[in-house]
Amino acid sequence: MSTPAKKHRSWSPGLGTRVALSMIAAVTAACAALTLITTGWAAAQFRRSLEAAAGDAVGADIAGIRGALERDPGAESLEDLTAAGWSLDLDSRDGEALVAPVEKGVSDLDLSSLTQWGFINFTDSLVDRVPECVRPENVENWSGWAGATGASFQWSEACGDYLLAYGYLVGDDGSHGTEATPSWLAIRAIYLPHRAEENPVPALRATLLTVSAGVIAASALLALLVSASVIRPVKRAGKVATEVAEGDLSTRIPVKGNDAVATMSTAVNTMADTLTSQISELENANETQRRFVSDVAHELRTPTASLLASAEALRHPSTRDEAAELIAPQLERLAALTEDLLEISRMDAGQAVVVRHEIDLVDLIAETIAAAGATYTGPRELRISTDPVRLQAVLRNLVANAVQHGEPPITVTLTPYDAEVMLDVHDGGPGVPLELRARVFDRFVRGDESRHGNSSGLGLAIAAENAQLLGGALALLDDGVTFHLTVPRDVATGDPT
Repeated sequence: MSTPAKKHRSWSPGLGTRVALSMIAAVTAACAALTLITTGWAAAQFRRSLEAAAGDAVGADIAGIRGALERDPGAESLEDLTAAGWSLDLDSRDGEALVAPVEKGVSDLDLSSLTQWGFINFTDSLVDRVPECVRPENVENWSGWAGATGASFQWSEACGDYLLAYGYLVGDDGSHGTEATPSWLAIRAIYLPHRAEENPVPALRATLLTVSAGVIAASALLALLVSASVIRPVKRAGKVATEVAEGDLSTRIPVKGNDAVATMSTAVNTMADTLTSQISELENANETQRRFVSDVAHELRTPTASLLASAEALRHPSTRDEAAELIAPQLERLAALTEDLLEISRMDAGQAVVVRHEIDLVDLIAETIAAAGATYTGPRELRISTDPVRLQAVLRNLVANAVQHGEPPITVTLTPYDAEVMLDVHDGGPGVPLELRARVFDRFVRGDESRHGNSSGLGLAIAAENAQLLGGALALLDDGVTFHLTVPRDVATGDPT
């Protein structure tokens, strides 16, 4: 029988690794962006400096031609210009220079008429070398903007490895009855590779890359330290969660500062506290349930055993009458216990219903204590809105508890207030033993802690539950003999009479 192959989980970087990689990636991106922006700016500045140098050179050429024409307005050739004192000031840094008169129009310009100076690293002319860069169309597109006679215009453009600066001096076309004179075209061509050693971009790029490498290395070390500081409390939280899952409910995370990590640590501690509290409540509930089942079984066993004994005695004529007399009290006790258990179960299930009516509380008290020989102190009439059945059950349990476990005199005191009424049931006995006062309202708690007698130990527990259902509270005062009941009044009446 073949076994299924195990699935291999693909590697996934942990939180610390992701934090470190994110920081390194961010620093790397910032360094790359800085390098690109800086080198781009440096390249643009270098390009502008070359354009300015070429523009200044061609501007000087046009100025020289203008000066020669002022001395000899009829000059129509380079020889005439030279005779008028014109000369070309050429520096090797200014590149190659071309000058030619334009007699008719740029479109009719014979490129071979361009006279060139400064053959830098080349023996053939610029026109023959890169004809695509020096074309009449290139010049015509710009020279049309030159304007009136005597005006000049300059522009520059890049073409392959060359930066070309143009200067155009407008001549007189003779349209106003004057003598026609040619226009003049001057070109300066800078061969960019020849000026490469002046370009600061490569050195700047190398410097920036070196610095960036150092910054990235430092950021990697810093990222490891930061990721370690971030992941440490996360690991601590995971350890705490594991320990809590394994049963150690006392472990907690030390909380330092007020940042997100501290918030997370506080949340984990709160979760552990809540879980500990819930587990404790569940354990207490389980223990209470276990005790409840045990006590119910014990309480049912006593009347059941008595009934079985009485049933056995009924078989014998000599004990039949005595056994018959014992059956009824045991059945009554069993019925009362069953009713109490049903009431407790309804309360636990949240199915107890409160039906309120407006009643005279004094009448209800009088009816409840009539057979107990208790005395009443309070107003002669007091109307309230409550559930008379549940309130009477509370009073009956309190009075029955005083009769069974206390001593005369038993007094019931009613004190009305605007929003509530207070009932105190007091007897003359020694009171609830000190060790039982904290749990006197627990189920199956009896004064003598025995399992004998007619008390089931549920009366005060049911009374306390009913008091809460009525919106009030039941408490044992510090003297140990006075039970203090408060319930809402709910019905606005005048002063009690």
